[in-house]
Amino acid sequence: MIPDKIKEQVEFVASYTGDCDDWVTIKKEIMKGLPPAIRKNFSTRDPKTKEQNLNDLEKEIINYHREQTGVRLILRSLDERRHRNT
Repeated sequence: MIPDKIKEQVEFVASYTGDCDDWVTIKKEIMKGLPPAIRKNFSTRDPKTKEQNLNDLEKEIINYHREQTGVRLILRSLDERRHRNT
């Protein structure tokens, strides 16, 4: 179950991110508006590979975001994200 504070932040972020489908970008924006006590529930990058992994809460958030916006968020690899930003 997603806490109400996170749902509110997802809705706020969705109001200005448009059709952005990159999970890492959306995750960063969501986390900016949350206090540390809630941010600690999000996953961290793997220390060796620096790749993101999804936890159960994040999977629920991705589904909630899709219900709200119709945009399917994608978890891209670090290499894919680097090439998208060039």
